[in-house]
Parts: sequence; structure tokens; C-alpha cells
Amino acid sequence: MENRRIDRLKPILLLLAAYGLTWIDLFLPQPQIALFSASWYAFSAAKSVLRFVFIVFLTRAWFGFETTGFTRSSLFPRAKDMANGIFIAAAAIAVALIFALLALFSGARNPLLYPFGGNSRQLSAIFLMILSSLGIGYSEELFFRFFAVKAFEKSGFPFSSAVLASALLFGASHGSQGVFGMISAAILALLFSFFMMRGKSLHALALGHALYDFVILLAVT
Repeated sequence: MENRRIDRLKPILLLLAAYGLTWIDLFLPQPQIALFSASWYAFSAAKSVLRFVFIVFLTRAWFGFETTGFTRSSLFPRAKDMANGIFIAAAAIAVALIFALLALFSGARNPLLYPFGGNSRQLSAIFLMILSSLGIGYSEELFFRFFAVKAFEKSGFPFSSAVLASALLFGASHGSQGVFGMISAAILALLFSFFMMRGKSLHALALGHALYDFVILLAVT
């Protein structure tokens, strides 16, 4: 019985260790880079690439390569993935608009976005914004929609509970955006999870996530 408990606890401990290593920068002092500047986007893109490579390595080592969402024939997105990504982004933007209206009526503000008052619409900044959005989309979708769900399942969670637990972890990761930001992030995570459960590929989820982030960044800048 004791060994069984340890076996069920081990995937959770591995998940927490992987989460801490992958997003360790959340718990460290942040570099003095102007928010939403070209340098900020470049730094974000570089971090996301390193995260993605690390998550692919962990997923392949712990759960098998097929769990990464990739196969030899699907290493690159197809037209169908791009179309699904646009649809997913549109759904996420619709949800974000609802939360924006709720925030407007309740007086809630996102502390990450509210202090920003600059302009990052130079071509170089927009290009780096695209790279940053893609990096975030792929790294976060791979970790929270595949790796984390699989880890929770390995510990004995039913699939639906594993999806919910992963969404809550995703929401908690947005603590810098306040309570309202964490709740909206968790809801968006459930939306992306819904599309994952409907059989949408990692490419579609990541591209949808990236396009959503890109539109939001354009809106706030």
C-alpha cells in the first residue's frame, strides 16, 4: 500500500520539479528591461525556446515521444492546423472580451498591463512580438495541455480532473496579473483544453494561443 502511494505521488513531485525548473524565472528578480519593449520581446522569445526544448526533452524521457503531440509526419504545422489555430484564437479573444467587460464594470485592473503606456509598433518590435508569442504558445501548450495533464493522470487523477488541475496550475502561474488575471487565465486554459480534448493538434493549440497573445499585445500597445 505504501509503495502504491509513493508511485502515485512521484508524478506530482516530478511535475512540480519540472514546473519549478521550467518557470524558475517567475520566482527570481526580473531583469531591468522595459516592459513590452523590443528587448523584452527578444528576451521572452529566447526564454520560451529554451523552455520548449526542455519540456520536449522531459516529456519524451518520462512519458514517451508520442505524448509531445508530435510525430515524424507532423513536425511542422499544416494548413488545417493553421485554420484551427485561427478558430481557437477567435474563441479565446471572445472569452477575453467578456472578461474585459467584466473588468470594466467591476473596476478590476491587470497590474501587468495597466502601467504600460508606451508604443511598440515599430516593425522590429512587431517581428519580435510574433516570435515571443509563438515561443510562449508552444511552450505553454506543450507543458500545460500535454505534460502536466499526463503527469496528473499518472498519479491517479481521472482525465477530466487532470485537465482541471492543469488549468488551475496555469491560472496560478499568472499571479503577477492579480486574482482577476489568474481566474481569466484558468478559464482560457479550460478553453484550450476543450479544443485539445476535441482532438486539435499541439500545432493548432500553440498557434491559436500565439495568435491570441499577439492580438492582445497589439491591443495594449
